[in-house]
Amino acid sequence: MALAEGGDKYEEPPGRLLQSSAARTWSGLFAEFRSHASARSDAFVQPVTEISMVLRGAGLVRRRASGETLTTHAGPGVIWFCPAGEPIDCVELVQGTLEVLHLYLQPNALLDYATERGFVSTATQSLRYIGGFIDPLLEQMGRAILAEMQAETAAGSLLVESLSSSLAARLLYRYSNSSLEARASRVGKLDPRRLSRVLEYIHAHLGHELDIRGMASAAHLSRFHFARAFKASTGQTPYQYVNAKRMERAKALLVQDRPLGEIAITLNFSSQANFTRAFRREFGITPGQYREQSSG
Repeated sequence: MALAEGGDKYEEPPGRLLQSSAARTWSGLFAEFRSHASARSDAFVQPVTEISMVLRGAGLVRRRASGETLTTHAGPGVIWFCPAGEPIDCVELVQGTLEVLHLYLQPNALLDYATERGFVSTATQSLRYIGGFIDPLLEQMGRAILAEMQAETAAGSLLVESLSSSLAARLLYRYSNSSLEARASRVGKLDPRRLSRVLEYIHAHLGHELDIRGMASAAHLSRFHFARAFKASTGQTPYQYVNAKRMERAKALLVQDRPLGEIAITLNFSSQANFTRAFRREFGITPGQYREQSSG
């Protein structure tokens, strides 16, 4: 399904925008959560790889492409996958109302993962449109992305980067026409020197945009192997580790009586309000209340 695409596909994207990741510095994907009533698109060529999933509502969706019409009775959990470059005659929500999460993968998201796993030439080229299917794992990933979009955490960009890689893996292994096998590989811990180098890198960049690519580079590993080795070494994913360290830094800055807006920027939050909400979710009190308790 391709009823919306962040402004590139239509002059006025149909559907009411409920949430968007536009204000976030996410790598790997862009996301929109929209409420759709009856709408119809004109012919277009799919500009980016898109995963759309219904999270609430019910409706009848009709899609025409390559002379064939596919009608789907849509409800929660129904998913459409459309790779970039797919020509589409029209997409129409014939009846009903749907709340749909649209995930737009960056051009290199699938290619990067395939490159690291060694099957570029076949897998990425064999992905084709799939309409109206159910995949609980994809839905779980989508809901995790939506949760981060609705309530920012201290290291949300790392979480989304990891989920973007997981989405790519799921699409390639489950829906590629190429015969692929998951490569079982024993995951070892980072040796002390590599781990020390990675932790130093993280601590030096807590106030900047951190990504798994940069951490993996510090360890001289691929992103895929780094993420697994890091968890084996620390017991935490990169997202969990960075989130915890930024929250610890927040406490230290609050005790120093730094302005909340300045702390939010220092910890790479998109706004002071999002920092306040994240702090309260983490510790059960607002930053202001923590400051008062610490000074007392």
